[in-house]
Amino acid sequence: MVKRSSSAFVLSGVVLCALALAGCSDSSEPGNETRGSAGLEKCGQFLGTENVHGAVDSVDGGKATATARNSPARLAAILDREAEEWSVDDLLHNSYSACRIQLPAGDGGAFVIEATVQWSALTVDSMSEPKYAKSWRQLNDHVFVELETGQPSMGLLVTCGVPGAAAGQEAGLPLQMSVTDPGLAVEQRQALLSAFARSLVDELSCIGEPVIPAQLLR
Repeated sequence: MVKRSSSAFVLSGVVLCALALAGCSDSSEPGNETRGSAGLEKCGQFLGTENVHGAVDSVDGGKATATARNSPARLAAILDREAEEWSVDDLLHNSYSACRIQLPAGDGGAFVIEATVQWSALTVDSMSEPKYAKSWRQLNDHVFVELETGQPSMGLLVTCGVPGAAAGQEAGLPLQMSVTDPGLAVEQRQALLSAFARSLVDELSCIGEPVIPAQLLR
């Protein structure tokens, strides 16, 4: 009896270990971090494949290493849930890195291109305040672009109403996205940001169907 129980225990342990290893090796599982060429492919889902390749090729930094934790659908689901739980007094919002690309720099450091998103602490009404009106320009009824950040980056604010969220969420909790980089041409930066915004707006199925212009700076 003792030998049979021990064998069963060992066999169970082997099966559990095999299942655990299989689960760990499945990088396609939502929420798992994807790196390398697979990471670049996932970054392309957010930023546009051609945009990503063009940005990487324009930076003289060698082989790129990309990290992407979520697919557009998975990230949209997280943002959707946060919007549904939002209240007017909620001012703390999580920021998510959709894609981070690193290229080695000559000094031993790294060039970084990163796209991040969060529900903004800013509101649509705040865009008319003098301190924000100087740095944000309204592109259409739903979209604002940040003109000057003091560093190689660009920000976008989009009104995105989520079905099931509290009244006023669309104006009181807009979606804010940004792209930072090592100094890309403005045309490349705005192409990355515009594609990034469109990918998330499409996944979220925002009420009002906001239109993200391809040209963010005029």
